[in-house]
Amino acid sequence: MSAISDYFRTALLIDDRVDADYGPLEPLDDYRVEGDGQEATADLVAPPEPDETPVQPAELVRAFLASGVMCSVLEPDAGAPDMVRQALRGAQIADLVILDWLLYGSDAVTLEMINAIASARSERLTVIVVFTGMPGLGDVGQRLVDNAQFDAVNEYSLRRGNTVVLVFGKPGVRLTDGEDRRQPSGYAELPGMICADLELVFEGLMPEFAIRGINALRESAPRILATFNSELDAGALIHRALLPEPADAATQFVRLLASDFEQVLHDKRVGDLWHIDSSPDSLSNLTLTGELGQLTQRLRSIQPSEELEENERASALEELQRLKALGDEELARVAVARGLGEFRKLGLTERSMRQAIPELTAALADDDDSNRKFAAMMDSVGLGDTPPRLELGVVLRRAAEAPEPLPPGDDAVQSLWLCLQPPCDSVRLKAPRDFPLIPVRLGLDSPDAMIRPSRGVPTGISFITHLHQLKQVRFGPNEAGAVVAQSEPSGWHFTAEGDVRYDVVARLRPNLAAQVAQVLGSAATRIGTDQSEWLRRIARK
Repeated sequence: MSAISDYFRTALLIDDRVDADYGPLEPLDDYRVEGDGQEATADLVAPPEPDETPVQPAELVRAFLASGVMCSVLEPDAGAPDMVRQALRGAQIADLVILDWLLYGSDAVTLEMINAIASARSERLTVIVVFTGMPGLGDVGQRLVDNAQFDAVNEYSLRRGNTVVLVFGKPGVRLTDGEDRRQPSGYAELPGMICADLELVFEGLMPEFAIRGINALRESAPRILATFNSELDAGALIHRALLPEPADAATQFVRLLASDFEQVLHDKRVGDLWHIDSSPDSLSNLTLTGELGQLTQRLRSIQPSEELEENERASALEELQRLKALGDEELARVAVARGLGEFRKLGLTERSMRQAIPELTAALADDDDSNRKFAAMMDSVGLGDTPPRLELGVVLRRAAEAPEPLPPGDDAVQSLWLCLQPPCDSVRLKAPRDFPLIPVRLGLDSPDAMIRPSRGVPTGISFITHLHQLKQVRFGPNEAGAVVAQSEPSGWHFTAEGDVRYDVVARLRPNLAAQVAQVLGSAATRIGTDQSEWLRRIARK
């Protein structure tokens, strides 16, 4: 069982033709063409009413159960006004949503369902299977491209953001144009065909790592729940009561639970995916379309360090000779897999290693876009559907016609602010309070961090941690004693005194936000001294 097939545990099928009394499927006649991708006989005629092909629920449920998936079947009433709402609700609960294409003779409701699911769940992975009796499966994909803004991964696999649609034909229907390869001969084949498609859509190290990790957490959740049992309530309540601020216990318990989940990921050895022996194909594919010349030329110019002992030097020389004999693609793959640190042991200097960074980056396809997205993932987190609270790490933009100018003498373009209010000073507020904000520069060549705005591409930022540029802005709390964002996920914002609006741009990860606050605190304790200008300028930075 693959990681992707193990991920899907629940499915919901919505179809207007559910055959309550299951009977064996009638076999197709000899005109059916067997094989993958072959052309069907030209004189095949589609059935006159393809939307009347029924679903056999008993066999369908049995097939998915054999693959470790619990499948439910829903037959909506004709003209029911809540069919779209039911599909949305199903997508929130089930890992997999299976829809008939023609519901009561029309594809309009199915298109509306898919549009609604893709729009409402834009930040979540959603997989929809169109399971239809239509004779032309390619027409289904084209309709999704033309009328639902989907992009075609291939003719029968489509994607819009994080929503994936796969198209399959129902058993027992004659398909034309060689589309029989998209049709299971029986329901037992359908789960495997779905997983095979998904493995192509979500191939790559990061998706597989995430899927393995989620599977490990899901399997371990009952054990962790048994650990956090009611016998601990008395001790936890006493611990909470003894804290100076009892509400702080909530954060401590979240960290406790998170540490258990982290240990599960270690125990399940999810990280083994990143060992070179476990992922040679993925690492090899990464270097196929990049620019390899500069990197491989630098690696072939390495000479063993003079500081090595004689036997170490001989061993390093032998290893270098072996590596230099490799082709460009294989040598670049070794550099990615083993890391430049391995080549440093063989004689790559610290200076050459720094110079090799852009060369290593250029060796990977789509290097700049991928590096930006990954850096943004490490530095910032999504805002989510819950209104954010104004506290340490929230990045703001003042809603104004023009960016606020920095103090005279600083020519940087500043349009963002970072909130540095500690979390403990952001709650239990009885009255309006000043929140410290520091300016943030945008678009520098060497940024301090990357953020992923709720709308837009990952952006590099740098923090201005001079005390004289610290700004205090007063915000009023709500009834719960905190400053909470207003509006909706696409436009969260806070309102300061004087009805000044600050839009929420992003949120830094806690460890990075704390590091910025520490730098500002260090600036506050800096003591000026007179010293030799010669000593100051030659001092190692």
